[in-house]
Amino acid sequence: MVTRMTDDHAAPHEPASDTELFIDFANTLTFDDGAPNDRVPDGTSLHAWLAARALATSASPSGAQRTLLAFQSLRALIHDMTDRVAADQAPTATQLRRLNRVLRDGLHYHQLRASEGGTNFTVGQVGDELDQARAAIAGSLAHYLADHDVDRLRICADDGCRWRFIDRSRSARRRWCDMTTCGNRAKVARHRARARQRTES
Repeated sequence: MVTRMTDDHAAPHEPASDTELFIDFANTLTFDDGAPNDRVPDGTSLHAWLAARALATSASPSGAQRTLLAFQSLRALIHDMTDRVAADQAPTATQLRRLNRVLRDGLHYHQLRASEGGTNFTVGQVGDELDQARAAIAGSLAHYLADHDVDRLRICADDGCRWRFIDRSRSARRRWCDMTTCGNRAKVARHRARARQRTES
């Protein structure tokens, strides 16, 4: 009897590298007038965030809850590293070791599996999907630092926002994540300050 082989992965393919995935994840911690606002404070919201990016198809919200601290630790590391890069400083050796550890934890391999009768085979990806999700996020930062112009990595100049973004403007001189919100607030604040000075003088 002829056996058939299929490439039927039990887990999803590793997502293609997305240079902005680390930005997207870093910005799950937002600041409203300086007060922190966590958009993924629990396993359910984290799972939804990952699933929307095809990073969690077999994992459950309860599994995401168990790894929530590991994701929060990665996010803090991304914040620390991007703070340094945006300030024209290199990440520290400790930061690089921590990022590489996340990348290593996301390693997976493929395994050939036979059906009960042994006549059909599938090739399945073996490895923890949530570890792979963290590695995909860490990998997007690693690829950005290795392959792109790090001088364009920015942190919004609005101290009440602090979003991470990549400056794709022609002049490469953007200061705010969004001119219509943070940029406009800065203009209004400058206008009021000038008005106060005129009143006081």
